[in-house]
Amino acid sequence: MKIEEWRDVLGDSLAVSLDLAAAPCDRPATTGDAAAHLLEAIAVLEEGPPVLAKDEPAPEIQRLELKIDLLTDLVSSLLIDRIPRPVEVLISGEGLVLPADVLGVACERIQIYPSQWLAQPLVLALGPVALRGDAAGASWRSPDPALRDALGRWVFRMHRREVARRRMSGSG
Repeated sequence: MKIEEWRDVLGDSLAVSLDLAAAPCDRPATTGDAAAHLLEAIAVLEEGPPVLAKDEPAPEIQRLELKIDLLTDLVSSLLIDRIPRPVEVLISGEGLVLPADVLGVACERIQIYPSQWLAQPLVLALGPVALRGDAAGASWRSPDPALRDALGRWVFRMHRREVARRRMSGSG
């Protein structure tokens, strides 16, 4: 799957390749505001608290953070059997492309899990599905600008993270 081959689905905005848990679903689509809230919360939690000049958080705050981390891990472990297997996905603020055996022609909605540690999916409505070889792609059906903006910001963060990972490993 190459981004250039799927510009009609992904649009001209930034697209990134990820291993992402994704599967068709029948649940109602996530609203733009709910998607923005979830993706922003994940970003804040993954970036961690701002580091203040050599000051460590108070022990009470550290304990509270550890308790929240443990609670999140426990809830996620209870729901782990509901999370689909990760697949290679090309995704942008305009649409996505994934293996054809995951995304069938009749699929109208897909659930994606934007965080590996959180068993909370985004359910996204799809436009018509295009099949090309072993891949299938679809643009987002929602005209909601809040949803597209939130997805675009999330894709940018994932792209930035991948670039940083490649720099750190020296392959890039």
